[in-house]
Amino acid sequence: MSTGIQEILFGGSSRLTDVFPVLGARLLDGTVRPVWGSRLVAALCAWRSRGIARRMLAFRRFLVISDIHIGDALIAQSALTALRDFFPDAEIDYAINRAVAPLIEGTPDATRVLPLFEGGALPSVADVAALRHVVRTGRYDLCVSFCAFIARGDVAGRRQPFVNFLAHGAVILRNENDASRINHFSCEGYRFVRGVLGAVARPVREERFPGTRTTYSDAAIEGAARFAASAGLSPTAPVVMYNPDSASRFTLMPFDAQAELLREIAARAPTATAILLGAGHTVAGIGERLLAALPTAVQGRVRIVPRSMPLDAYAALIDFADVFVSGDTGPLHLAAARRYARSGRHQFRNRTAVLSFFGATPPRMSGYDSLRPGYLPANQDAPSYCYQAVSPCRNVTCLNKLFKTCATPRCFEHVEVDGLASHAAAHLHSVGRGVVPPGRLA
Repeated sequence: MSTGIQEILFGGSSRLTDVFPVLGARLLDGTVRPVWGSRLVAALCAWRSRGIARRMLAFRRFLVISDIHIGDALIAQSALTALRDFFPDAEIDYAINRAVAPLIEGTPDATRVLPLFEGGALPSVADVAALRHVVRTGRYDLCVSFCAFIARGDVAGRRQPFVNFLAHGAVILRNENDASRINHFSCEGYRFVRGVLGAVARPVREERFPGTRTTYSDAAIEGAARFAASAGLSPTAPVVMYNPDSASRFTLMPFDAQAELLREIAARAPTATAILLGAGHTVAGIGERLLAALPTAVQGRVRIVPRSMPLDAYAALIDFADVFVSGDTGPLHLAAARRYARSGRHQFRNRTAVLSFFGATPPRMSGYDSLRPGYLPANQDAPSYCYQAVSPCRNVTCLNKLFKTCATPRCFEHVEVDGLASHAAAHLHSVGRGVVPPGRLA
């Protein structure tokens, strides 16, 4: 679907719910989901993707194209694993956002990591041109795209086998009707690729989704350790890391609610708890504003994580946290991913409990929760929990937050701050530093 059509459709849905919040949301859910998530549409899309796969002439070279953002590159790694399930000796290239490349390089399922995308809200002309060059010179037997904003015709010739995860959208919409089925984008990316390849080959490995992973250089790990030392983190005191930032106004909890949440976590946590607070990138200065909103007695326990910290060092720093708190944005997926040192000289704890809050987007599709059926747990030896705020106008079209144009976002009209803070504080009180009971929040 072209970006122009998406702008029209999702802009129209936004205007409808601006005027009729509750009725408009019901109308959209009652029409869009039954049609685009119907059994017929799902079957037709799957049939078409399998037909494209049958045009493959060999099984030697593959290209997986992530969507252009940081979190998307982490999630879409599941497609690499699915390809390896069928073709363990194939060459598999992975095109991703440049910023996240240091966290993906070294993954065992990719032959080459191609840091192509600049990381804007939408693909730039340079992004499309770089991808076009890779596709048209790579002699790939199959390209698998997870980018909804780059059309096949923009980058690939007519004879190039090319499938898009967008074709699996009907299945994801249908899955929302089954509360017991895990419907996370990473799981569904894995299932999508296995379903496509199943039309032309037999897998050599059993179906097993391993969870998201990240890999780290020694320099990133040591940079995180230096910051932890400078912040005075103690091996025996709990640590909370709080990310107040988000790339979209539809996933950004209002400042007052965030300030209240942070105050409540600080008040209920053990007295010695240290708080690492993100400075903010998209919402510049939000960290300092939140710090100023805390009681003076609490401010001494807070350290701002500067914007200048490299992304891989920031992600490595998360491992020092007993609880990581975030909205639906890239750092959430960094916290949920299993961490590995490329050199093998460092050992991560991988014991960070992940607490996330959601506004527009459905938490089952991109959140992590080890408490409820139908949710994907974080890939940590610690519990995870996600919460969705109350909104009168939330509907299926909120999935595409890039093209929503709501005049007044109501995604966080009511936030249960008490419940969120209780989950974080109870977990901090229930564990000794470095010891986390897996699978549940206290």
